[in-house]
Amino acid sequence: MRGFAFTTLLLLSAALSGCVGEDTPEIIEDTTPEINSEDERAEYTTHVEKEDCEERGGTWTEAPDREGESYCDFDDEDDRGDDDSEITQEDCEERDGTWDEQTRDCSFPEERPEEEEQEPEPSYIPSCNVTASQGMNSTANPENWPELQSGKWNDIEGLTQISYATPVDDTEAIVDTRLDWMCGYTYSVRPPSDYNDSKQYPIFIFLHGGVTNDWFFTNFLTNNFHIPQDDSYIIVRPSKLEMDWNPKKVLDVLEDVKTQMSVDDDRVYLTGLSMGGRGTFIVAAELPDYFAAIMPLSPHHTPYSYLPLAEDVAHLPIWMSHGDSDNTSSYDLASQMAQELQDLGAEIEFHTVIGGEHGGWFSIYSDPVVMEWMLSHVRGH
Repeated sequence: MRGFAFTTLLLLSAALSGCVGEDTPEIIEDTTPEINSEDERAEYTTHVEKEDCEERGGTWTEAPDREGESYCDFDDEDDRGDDDSEITQEDCEERDGTWDEQTRDCSFPEERPEEEEQEPEPSYIPSCNVTASQGMNSTANPENWPELQSGKWNDIEGLTQISYATPVDDTEAIVDTRLDWMCGYTYSVRPPSDYNDSKQYPIFIFLHGGVTNDWFFTNFLTNNFHIPQDDSYIIVRPSKLEMDWNPKKVLDVLEDVKTQMSVDDDRVYLTGLSMGGRGTFIVAAELPDYFAAIMPLSPHHTPYSYLPLAEDVAHLPIWMSHGDSDNTSSYDLASQMAQELQDLGAEIEFHTVIGGEHGGWFSIYSDPVVMEWMLSHVRGH
């Protein structure tokens, strides 16, 4: 009985297997190897036919795989996609790759998208278009002044329209990228509270420190200048955009004030601190017959020494001060300048502040003795 059943099962299996003819395409799974070790591959599956397998250069294997299916085996490197892990050095170099002998690996540069064309940066032009006069001749303000208020600061803008576009060899001297450094100074002027056109007034022109103006500090300082009740004066404070002060621009500021206000030409005083102290020497040396006295405080020593200017200013009364512990401006250079001026016979007051750092200017400008020393001098006397 058991033999009969077994025979029947064999006949039934043969009949079923005969249903699959040679004309029916056989659907199998293509297993593309993923290397787990040198001899073992893990499969990823896609459906291909025997005919497709051979056309793609694969090897058709009738023997069933682990799943009991026939399969197509791709052994060529080109049929494994972009896997560069098994690429040879020769192939790497032919494909413009970089071969690493230590790791035996090939790397290819990443393709970068084409950079978008950047629009060129705007070309700045100076805001001034009125050409300054030649040499040290003053240039007239092209604008009318506002109505002056006595005892208050009045802003004067017209000189910013004047162009002083001269070549600058030292690019460090330019601190304004918009090229406004080529234009004239903005400045403020404060008439005394008792200002009267029938009287002539002295001028104190103040040159600020740094390369640009600190308005808060400048206001605080100049608002506390000592002004004698019986000898009031006009205060003028320009604002620069260059490293050093420009004598021609300072001249135009002063001449502009003189055309609009009642000024005593023989009592114009020049003072400044730090870069303004240095500027005091520079401007006075270029305008040697303009001032009655000068007061450079803590003059800065760079970008070049002001010592060669001693001969050009030695005829002027000079009041100097410098702290011997100043780490910003050179005390040694100021001391040398004072000694050089003394050797040239100058009338000079040089005050060393023992332990003084870069500052202490408030106490000087508010000191009646110091300010009245300046005001006691008259040009040419």
